[in-house]
Amino acid sequence: MGIIQGIIVGFKEIWAHKMRSFLTMLGVILGVAALASMFAFVEGMFSGWKYWIEDAGGIQRITTQDNIIPTAQEPFKHIAESVDLGDVHALRSNIGTLTRFSPEFELPRCEFAAANKRSVCSGTAATETALSMNKYDLAQGRFITPVDRLNRTRAVIIGAYVADDLFGREPPLGRRVYINRKLFRVVGVLERVESMMGGRSGRRGGHDHTAWKNRVAFIPLETGLALFSGKNDLSTIGMDVDNSDEVPFTTELVQNVLFLGHRRIWSVAVRTNEEMIERFSEITGAFSISLGIIAGISLIVGGIGIMNIMLASINERIREIGIRKAIGARNRDVLVQVLVEAVVLSLVGGIIGVFVSLALSKTIELILRDTFSSPVVRPGPLVFSACVSVVVGIAFGLYPAWKAAKLDPIEALRYE
Repeated sequence: MGIIQGIIVGFKEIWAHKMRSFLTMLGVILGVAALASMFAFVEGMFSGWKYWIEDAGGIQRITTQDNIIPTAQEPFKHIAESVDLGDVHALRSNIGTLTRFSPEFELPRCEFAAANKRSVCSGTAATETALSMNKYDLAQGRFITPVDRLNRTRAVIIGAYVADDLFGREPPLGRRVYINRKLFRVVGVLERVESMMGGRSGRRGGHDHTAWKNRVAFIPLETGLALFSGKNDLSTIGMDVDNSDEVPFTTELVQNVLFLGHRRIWSVAVRTNEEMIERFSEITGAFSISLGIIAGISLIVGGIGIMNIMLASINERIREIGIRKAIGARNRDVLVQVLVEAVVLSLVGGIIGVFVSLALSKTIELILRDTFSSPVVRPGPLVFSACVSVVVGIAFGLYPAWKAAKLDPIEALRYE
């Protein structure tokens, strides 16, 4: 009997014991489903994070934030200062690689009111550069101008969702609104930002990770500081570098300028979006390893099940194997037959596992539809997961196949 015939016999043996074969495949199905779903989930997390970083200004962005005072400097905590407009001037004068600045002051809980309608959003007092640096486009009206800042005008530019909440289909331009009970006039509306990840991007469905960009509002920086702060302290300073290769060098310069300008107290930290991506890559890497180990254990359990059922099957078919050898079957023919059974069990289990993972990924997508962590299914990981199932079948089918091939035909024919 040739190898081809052995393959055919192997398929017939699997088909003859459908339920037993399915139960044997179950471990492989779950393992492959877990592995493929893990790939989709981690890919979705990382892709969503990269899109978020891009929406937040890209990898060339450098920002400041308040820092926790080191223990050694705690006695000087009472004289520590936040960043202010003076820091913007110092940075512009001393660092030539910085091309744009966006000093910003985050408003306290920003509540809008117009007529009988309400809306809550993220409010920011900013300059005219905030539009381009934060990658917004105007749908109607205008943005903040130097004249607005000079005269401290009560102008506000609102996001698409805020406009929907307050005015519905009515034109918002020129309308009066109250921000935390202070009167403003709408002078612009931002373009609605749609998801770039290929899914639905409605307000209440799809994995719309860009919803936050539609629920914002901007007012002139000096107006915000005068009405909501009373000081010149900023929440952050956003800076852009034209060449992303210069980000590490420029970041160090920014930190040094701020360190010297703040009485040598580490009251301000400097962060980059590139650094955030690197940190998130480390997190997703650790997450992938953890989930990969769990999926690997499931596949090993499935492989052990295949080995167990193949050993039991060989014990049931000792006389059959003896007869095959007596009429001319070689050790190689028997080995191929048994190995084919193990590989087919694992391969079919892997294919079913891939479809289970697609269903599982769709379920997770529905659960996480309002986040940017929805699974992203790609063909490569699916094919890899199916190939892993074949490797499991070969690895755990070799010993039963070798044991069957080494049976003595005389002893096998005597077996009862």
